[in-house]
Amino acid sequence: MIVMYTKIKERFAQIVAENNLSDEAVRVSAKTLTPEEAIGNPESDDFPILKGHERMTQAEFRGSFGQAFTDMYGDFEGTLQDVLYMELNNNFRRAIFIATLNAVMRNLGLIEGSVHCKDHGSEGGVWIWLSFFKDAKYQG
Repeated sequence: MIVMYTKIKERFAQIVAENNLSDEAVRVSAKTLTPEEAIGNPESDDFPILKGHERMTQAEFRGSFGQAFTDMYGDFEGTLQDVLYMELNNNFRRAIFIATLNAVMRNLGLIEGSVHCKDHGSEGGVWIWLSFFKDAKYQG
C-alpha cells in the first residue's frame, strides 16, 4: 500500500507543480462530518461510518471540496506543499492527503466526483480520480 500512496503522491505533486500551486499559501481545512452529512441515508447499512468506526473528513480548497473516510480524524490547516511533504504514516495523515487530493483535483476541473454520493452506495464516489491517473500524461 505504501507504493500506491507514493505513486499517487508523485502524480499529485506533478499536478500541483504544473498548476503553480506548490509555493502558493493555500489553506486547506478538514472537518469531520456526521454520518448523515457524509453519506445521507443509503439503503444499505454496510458502511463503517454508520457503525461509528469511521468518520468522513472533508477538505476545502478554493471553494471546492474533497472527502475521505478515516478512523483517525481531526482538523488540519496548511499549504499544499505541507500536504505533499507530509509522511503518510497513519490514517489521519492519509485522510488529509486523500481529501486534499480530491478537493484540488475538483477545483482544477480534473474530476467531478470529489465528495461521496449521498443516499447511494460506494460505487464511483471519491475514487473517481483513480481513472484520471491512468491518463498517459501522468504515467510514471
